[in-house]
Amino acid sequence: MLQAQQILNERYQLQQQLGNNAGRQTWLAVDLDTSPTELVIVKLLAFHPQMQWNEFKLFEREAQILKQLNHPRIPCYRDYFSLDKHSGVGLSWFGLVQQYIPGVSLQEYLAQGQRFTEAEVTSIAQEVLEILSYLHSIQPPVLHRDIKPSNLIWGDDGQVYLVDFGAVQDTAAAEGVSFTVVGTTGYAPLEQFWGKAVPASDLYALGASLIHLLMGVA
Repeated sequence: MLQAQQILNERYQLQQQLGNNAGRQTWLAVDLDTSPTELVIVKLLAFHPQMQWNEFKLFEREAQILKQLNHPRIPCYRDYFSLDKHSGVGLSWFGLVQQYIPGVSLQEYLAQGQRFTEAEVTSIAQEVLEILSYLHSIQPPVLHRDIKPSNLIWGDDGQVYLVDFGAVQDTAAAEGVSFTVVGTTGYAPLEQFWGKAVPASDLYALGASLIHLLMGVA
C-alpha cells in the first residue's frame, strides 16, 4: 500500500496521489537527489496476476520514447525503476518519473464551466500543432494517440504542454499491421480503434478537443 511521505527507490518521496486506476497510480513526489529538491511526477504500474501484458508493453514503451524526446513543452523523462514486493511496498511496481509541469489541465477549466474564446482556442491549436509537428517529424513518427483536454496542460508560464504518453506509438500504422488499440471515445478517430493510427489521427483528436473547448460539449 503506497502512501504519502513514503520514499520509493531511495529517492522519490511521495506527496500527493493524483490518480489511481486499475493497477496504475500517479503521484506528485519530491526528488530527494536534487538540490534544491524538485517536484516530479511518478507514474506507477503494479505487477499482479491480473495485469495484461499489453499494459506493461505500453508502460515500457512510454518510458523508452519519452527518453528520446526533447521538446520544451513535453515533460522531460527523468528515471525508470522497478520495486520488488519485498521492498515494503506490498506489490511489485514499475515506476516512470517525469518533470512536473505546474498548471491546470484544459479539462479542469471545462469542468469549472469556463468557455474558451476563439482567440484562445486558436492560440492553443498553434501551440499543440507545433508539438505534433515535432513528434510526427521524428523517424519513425511518434504518435500520441490520446490527445484530449485532460492531456493538455495550461502551464503557470502561459504555455500549453502535452502530457500523458501512455498510449504513445513510435511508428505509423501500415496496411495489414495491427497495433495495440488505445484512445478515448469522442476524440480518437475510428481507424484508431481498428489499430490503424496514423499522424492524421492525432490531428483529428486535436480538432475534436478544440471543438470541445469552443462549445463546452465533447
